[in-house]
Amino acid sequence: MDCSMAILLLCVLSFWTTGQARRCGDRQEEIDGHCCDMCPPGTFLEKYCSEVDQTVCSPCKEGYYSDKYNIFTICEECQQCPQGYSEKCTSTTSGTCSCQSGFLCSNNNCSKCEKNNCQIWENPKRTGVSSDFGLTTYLYKCEPKCRGHEYFDVKEDICKPRTQCSAGGLAERISGNETHNSVCYSPETQRGFTYVTLCIGFVLLSLSLSVFVLYTCSKKLRKHKANKPVQVVPAKTSDFHLSKEESGVQLTIQDEYKDSSGPLHLDIR
Repeated sequence: MDCSMAILLLCVLSFWTTGQARRCGDRQEEIDGHCCDMCPPGTFLEKYCSEVDQTVCSPCKEGYYSDKYNIFTICEECQQCPQGYSEKCTSTTSGTCSCQSGFLCSNNNCSKCEKNNCQIWENPKRTGVSSDFGLTTYLYKCEPKCRGHEYFDVKEDICKPRTQCSAGGLAERISGNETHNSVCYSPETQRGFTYVTLCIGFVLLSLSLSVFVLYTCSKKLRKHKANKPVQVVPAKTSDFHLSKEESGVQLTIQDEYKDSSGPLHLDIR
């Protein structure tokens, strides 16, 4: 009988304790025997409630946030992002960090960024994940975007199959790689192309030699003419033909000169 009374007493005490604990609402907190309203997201507790006043809440300052109902006296600081936000911090969210093009997040909250060392035809694959105090650290290794028989078309940003030259009875001039397709050619066409190329080259070479020989000969001929001496042939008076008037004057002067014993003076006006 004593045991039954003890069990009954424990049950009554338990129900009474539970009722006391649940007498405040879902978004209330018991403080100094009063059920105080909790502050909504985006705010913090400025002043506790009392018998006559309710809880006083104030909005979070810029750069701080609260994302749930709380009775904290200060808001949490927004996440600091080294290269920018994918979602900006608000009074109710901490913001989401992101890395700029060419960089990768070093951890799960992207608070650090590292350079992407993969080539354009490679994808960075996340590996070596380790957790420490809720922070997950990332490591990366590069893997090809395309399979072994494909190449990555940079312009179209897709993988394409490489051309198999031997399948079409062609020879391979340039082997395909991660970013370029194979270059094929026909051996018969190649021989014809080589013959035409040699003929054109021979004609051009012959023309060049002809022009060079002509230019050299012309230059030597001009130099020879320039160095040849000029012969001066003395002229006789009889070689010049004078008019009748000039011949008459000449004869008159000669006759007068013979008759004169002194020097002959001519007055030419």
